[in-house]
Amino acid sequence: MKHLLLKPIGFTLFLTALLSSLWHQKVTAATVVLYHHVSESTPKSTSVSPEQFEAHLTMIEELGLEVVPLTTIVNAIKLQQPVNKNWIAITFDDGFRNVYDTAFPMLKKRNWPFTVFVNPLMVKPSKLYMDWSQLKTLTEHGVDIMNHTLEHENLVQDGLSLQQIETNLLVAEEMIKEQLGQNHKMVAYPFGEYSDQIKGVLNKLGFVGFAQHSGAVGNNSDLLALTRFPANGIYANPKTLKAKLKSLAFDIESQTPTETLISNIDNIPEQQGPLWQVKLANKDFYQSQLACFITGQSGAVKPTWKSELEFEIAAPKTLQTGRVKYNCTAPSINNSGRFYWMSKLWITLPDDMATNVKSKYETEN
Repeated sequence: MKHLLLKPIGFTLFLTALLSSLWHQKVTAATVVLYHHVSESTPKSTSVSPEQFEAHLTMIEELGLEVVPLTTIVNAIKLQQPVNKNWIAITFDDGFRNVYDTAFPMLKKRNWPFTVFVNPLMVKPSKLYMDWSQLKTLTEHGVDIMNHTLEHENLVQDGLSLQQIETNLLVAEEMIKEQLGQNHKMVAYPFGEYSDQIKGVLNKLGFVGFAQHSGAVGNNSDLLALTRFPANGIYANPKTLKAKLKSLAFDIESQTPTETLISNIDNIPEQQGPLWQVKLANKDFYQSQLACFITGQSGAVKPTWKSELEFEIAAPKTLQTGRVKYNCTAPSINNSGRFYWMSKLWITLPDDMATNVKSKYETEN
């Protein structure tokens, strides 16, 4: 029997093409977008106009993305089923009335699912927030209503103990269940702020957590701090949003530190930001094209590669007070026109607040 023998060069090209094809099929990623207000008369930093929102929805259609319930993405990660790279979920924080009046009809016309994270103690008849009857109507149309804490408490900065945070989340979840029959055990952190200790509370309760730092969601994403792309305020521009909606998730094996609070991190070099170390399981981009950007600091920062799949990065200057992100992107080799995107959140508190938070956690532990 004759055997087909491939010449070395031909075999190499064949193997390269095969691996490329397999990687192309393997890539898993979904995007979750975050809105607050859909209105022209609300704070610009947390708003999109109805015209901008309609443009976003039209762009999602034109890109051929599939709008799915948030639960579809989370369940795929939990069950380790492929997260489709064309999935997108639409979320709203705070339960504002204009979401019911303006966004809901636009989404209902397309029969698209979406999620609203609400604060039960702020749900009442008003011009600003939806009431329970309106949330009931959304529920009847298949909208998921989820937990955003009882009264939009900042879980990091508002002085709550870990026990108080646990009680807060459980009571809020029970109120949503009693009023609407929904019980998803998913919470959006107010202001996107969390810490390792707060993630520990969610883990204990069996909750999933959503933050506000950007990045695509994949099978290796942290279910206690899933990323979302803000799409309001300065982030509402369709030109810049387009690349985010098509972004891919880095295949992260591990990263350190996972902590967000700068006051809980030791050995930060003087006049620099904290070191972030990332180990990838695989990569579909060239090392030279990975670039990171630091909130409040100008220019791209090139990471240092420690091996083929490991890199580290530190801000060249001390981080400003408040929320700071290391945003890293790289163009995909096998998915033309799409970028890998991930973000690391850091929270720098004023000295007195940082001391109080640290001592509070140490006392509880």
